[in-house]
Amino acid sequence: MCRLRWSVTTAVVGCILVVVSCVISFVVVPNIIQDTIISETVLLDDTIQLERFIEVPFPLNFSVRIWNISNPEEFLAGGVPHMDEIGPYVYRLYPLRNVTNMEEDVITYQRIERFEFDAEASYPLTENDYVSVINVPYHAIIQVAQVMFPTLAVLMDLAMDAIYGEFNSPVVTLPVQQLLFTGIPLCAGNVGNIGATACNLIREIGADLQNLKLQDDGSLSFSVLNYKNETPSKDFEVFRGLNDHRRLGEIITFNQSSYLSYWDDDTVSEVQEGPQVSVCNMINGTDASVYAPLVDTDKPVYALNTDICRSVELRYELDTEYDGVPVARFAANEWFLDNDEGCFCLNVTTGINREDGCLLKGAMELYSCVGAFLVLSYPHFLFADERYKNGVTGLNPVENDHKIFMDLEPNTGTPIRGFKRAQFNIFARAVEGISPTANIPTTLVPIFWVEEGLTLPEELLDELRTRLLQTLRLVDILIPVIIAVTAAIFLLGVILIIIAIRRKSTNKVFTT
Repeated sequence: MCRLRWSVTTAVVGCILVVVSCVISFVVVPNIIQDTIISETVLLDDTIQLERFIEVPFPLNFSVRIWNISNPEEFLAGGVPHMDEIGPYVYRLYPLRNVTNMEEDVITYQRIERFEFDAEASYPLTENDYVSVINVPYHAIIQVAQVMFPTLAVLMDLAMDAIYGEFNSPVVTLPVQQLLFTGIPLCAGNVGNIGATACNLIREIGADLQNLKLQDDGSLSFSVLNYKNETPSKDFEVFRGLNDHRRLGEIITFNQSSYLSYWDDDTVSEVQEGPQVSVCNMINGTDASVYAPLVDTDKPVYALNTDICRSVELRYELDTEYDGVPVARFAANEWFLDNDEGCFCLNVTTGINREDGCLLKGAMELYSCVGAFLVLSYPHFLFADERYKNGVTGLNPVENDHKIFMDLEPNTGTPIRGFKRAQFNIFARAVEGISPTANIPTTLVPIFWVEEGLTLPEELLDELRTRLLQTLRLVDILIPVIIAVTAAIFLLGVILIIIAIRRKSTNKVFTT
């Protein structure tokens, strides 16, 4: 009898332990881990994550590849331009946030980026290399002037030498550093009466052109990247994630507005409160440097890219790993620039267009963003319409090398590796009254493409492995072991009960 009671007790205790261990393993422990992850990722005061958010502890890689036109004479005579990719010219990009206000769950800051040429990573290329490129300020200004001042084409043609000086050509040869940072001079020196009139028009045109800077002597300078270097951005106001970790880094306002104003608002979202804002003008996601923990792969992630004046959607693609760390990859593919969202079609850029005036697949107008008829695409015209690809030679689109993607550690949302890639282009075409352009075929000509790359340094990967992944792996091992042990106790109790009952039955038979 005592043996049966002991067996029943063992079984009951084992059953209780199984239930308790399951509750602890599948409810209590996950909640503890989740709370720990959240506390180590949201932007709490006086924490390492807030410190690293304000000043990223390692530089990013910013690479520029320039499209050299190897046959400029043939191109200007009406031939197809052949493009040679020159690069990468690698810069170390040091990002910093200048915090201007911090409230309970909101932080306000300006982004500041400093570029430093990396001679070792760029070798054997240097910033003193000469390249022959499409003359961006030349085409940008005459095309805008054609639209804004169509009756003054003759004046512009007479003033071209005064405006551009030694750079008065549709294709220009110059050092890489001058193209990217020091700038192409316009309206410099004694420009004469006609030149002065034209230059006043250009100053009016260039008032909204971020790449065109007015100099102290009244001249102008055009550069590709100098406007970004050590220049504070507009204000970002974002959530710190304290009240809701799912909103960590989410932008509340940019430039004191909860939406953008670059795109068409004729088509608005079906259900929305407040101002009627099209999907193109919506500010979605973060500034691309921080994402919410406990990543949900059923939902896309978003990031606002101020260089192209829009939010970018990244959709879950696959699970992979980087340097032993499991990651979830989110990417932007062919649908990113498919122009199905009509509000991105400004219908102001003249070139190779659809019947409705919108650009073809794989290209997006940037006029309202940068103040010039520049066109955004993926590098090498990846995913772009064949008519753009066939307009030039020398391009070789490769999806893995040229698309946008981000690898996120799925528990913390930490960006482990990612690449923002974009190519900037301009339509070369004949402009009435500007004689050097008379024979140029209408072509979307690549200027350069950039890659902003993030790869988490080894010391931070080690920290992530030590603080999180090893703990999670230990838990993954211990939980089934604990459940197995408690289940064994329960099973032992059941076996003992069966044995005790059989012995009792046997004793009764012998007694009888």
